[in-house]
Amino acid sequence: MNIGCIDYLNCYPFYYHMLEEAPLAEVNVIPGYPETLNSLMKNGRLSLSPVSSAAYADLQTDAVLLPDFCLSSIGYVGSVILASHVPIEELHGRRVGISKASRTSAVLVKILLERHYGLCPRYSRISPRPSMQDLDAALIIGNDAMVNSSEPIPYIYDIGDLWMRKTGHPVVFAVFVVRTTAIGQNAEKIRAVIQSFRYSLDSLETHSEVLIRHAREKYPDIDYDIKSYYRLLQFDFSERLKDALCYYFHAAAKQDLLVPVPSLRFLNADLDVVEYSTGITGDDHVCRNVSKLVEGKNIR
Repeated sequence: MNIGCIDYLNCYPFYYHMLEEAPLAEVNVIPGYPETLNSLMKNGRLSLSPVSSAAYADLQTDAVLLPDFCLSSIGYVGSVILASHVPIEELHGRRVGISKASRTSAVLVKILLERHYGLCPRYSRISPRPSMQDLDAALIIGNDAMVNSSEPIPYIYDIGDLWMRKTGHPVVFAVFVVRTTAIGQNAEKIRAVIQSFRYSLDSLETHSEVLIRHAREKYPDIDYDIKSYYRLLQFDFSERLKDALCYYFHAAAKQDLLVPVPSLRFLNADLDVVEYSTGITGDDHVCRNVSKLVEGKNIR
């Protein structure tokens, strides 16, 4: 069975156990940028993977969510930034580069700039670690946002922090999905992967120094305090974060940035698929009914 792994520092805590301590038999780990894994999952080349939250909109008929895991931040995250030569309020009509690495953050930036700042920039797709010479601003994510830049950039906006201040919601940057066709074929392997993720997150709590040392060796160019960075991240898919994801899908569909997501489909503890409405009504959004029902199924 092939599973994906976002090749960033933020995803490493999920994979520490299977990469460093106990590899899983007949489970191949495929690393890549989020957008690469989105495509591989869409094309059926992965059975299970973290993907950009935005990608779930396109995968919703073919894949289901794992209810326990996500990559999120409540406010400041440090690894998703808009680097700009001018104040954000002056980006109307200017050139804004959007990293090709992921979709979630691209949608976040467009919602923020267009809806919350009333701007209409000129967007272009750029490499994950771009040159700023021909751009007024650039969305940079993941490891590429956490390395020293040789170019002086006067304005740096943290997207997690900006989103929280403008919307009142955290950001769910990535979710874990399983293709529905893989559930019956690979049930035991899927259970093993889920358990390995739990062991890894336990390791982050019980012997974090060992895990962080391995992470530093794997990503030596990171210019951040890794321990502090991991404290900023949310790995548990809490009720608040499920609600935040519903808001994100609602806001994105309202601007025609993503297709509507009328329901979230989860894989419960028995590997059955359970489907719940997001509860979106008008400009409001209620996802708590989803989380409460999920809890009732003992899949948290």
